[in-house]
Amino acid sequence: MVRSRWQRRIFIALLPFVAACGSSVRTQSLSVRPTTAGPVHATTAQQLPLPAIAQPAPVEDPVLTLIATSDGHFKAGQKELEQGHFEAAKQEFNRAVDVLLESPYGARTEPRIREHFDRLVDRISTYEVKALATGDGFAEKKYEPASIDELLALSTMFGTPPAPAELKNTVATDLLGAKHDIPIPLNQRVLSYIDLFQGRLHDFIEEGMKRGSKYLPMIQNVFRAEGLPLDLAYVPLVESAFKPNALSRVKAKGVWQFMAGTAAENGLRRDWYIDERSDPEKATLAAAKYLKTLSRLFKAAARDEQAAD
Repeated sequence: MVRSRWQRRIFIALLPFVAACGSSVRTQSLSVRPTTAGPVHATTAQQLPLPAIAQPAPVEDPVLTLIATSDGHFKAGQKELEQGHFEAAKQEFNRAVDVLLESPYGARTEPRIREHFDRLVDRISTYEVKALATGDGFAEKKYEPASIDELLALSTMFGTPPAPAELKNTVATDLLGAKHDIPIPLNQRVLSYIDLFQGRLHDFIEEGMKRGSKYLPMIQNVFRAEGLPLDLAYVPLVESAFKPNALSRVKAKGVWQFMAGTAAENGLRRDWYIDERSDPEKATLAAAKYLKTLSRLFKAAARDEQAAD
């Protein structure tokens, strides 16, 4: 009873305060404004052109370029020759050969260049012969037959009959008193040629040795300096009988019987003015170079054969 009375008094006392607070309370409403999106502009996709793909430049074949350059000089020489300009034609023909010889490939290393070079030399030689025949101010030298042709003709005609039995002992005795830097096998073929040289070809060999006495010291000095066997100095005796103007049926020329292509490859000049194959000293230097090249090739082939075994 007492408790309820106090509760009523407290409630009555708080009424004015509650009323004051209630009058100050306002209901606030939250208004949500819709967000308006801006106008959407439709963008038309523009198709840009694709960048052009650069095509790779064709790889140039240096060998074909070199051959084309040489052929261009040759054709220019032909035109000059047709117009009667012999001097200009000579220069173009010489240049056609020089660009091959002066190239990093040389004239013999690459098969395509070698084929072009050989054909080029033959064609220029044909023009040269025609020009000389029509009297282009050049007097063609008189050439002598090469001894190699004569030897081949004799050996073919008469053959190489077996040497006498006593010849082997005679040659063996002679070899004991002579110094050679190339082994000489005393087989039947070697003995047959010795018999031929001492018999039917005695005068031919003797004449060649007399002529060779003029050139042998020079040849031996060159070979000694190049480290080549001195016995090889006698090769010209069989090739040309030491005749500087010897010309074979296949157009090999000089003491060493160089063909045109091999001569050019080994540094001999051959053009409208001069043919150094007929110069014994220059031809000997070229022969030394060529023989050393052959020696390297043969040694390499022998090593390959041994490795294969």
